[in-house]
Amino acid sequence: MGALGTYWWLLLLPLILGISITYRATHDASLDRFWYRVSLFTAKSMLAMGSLAIVMYLFVYLVIPILRVG
Repeated sequence: MGALGTYWWLLLLPLILGISITYRATHDASLDRFWYRVSLFTAKSMLAMGSLAIVMYLFVYLVIPILRVG
């Protein structure tokens, strides 16, 4: 396995934080409450990614075995 092994998913937080900072810096007219909006955007994105991961896990391990024909 690579250098990160099973901890590659921890890179999701800095990636989303960087995207949030960049998005807010280019789309906000003022820097008023900038870090609040960045943290809110980051939290929502992490929650969305976590929810999608749980849904995909349940789909792969619960739904697909039921659909198997044979």
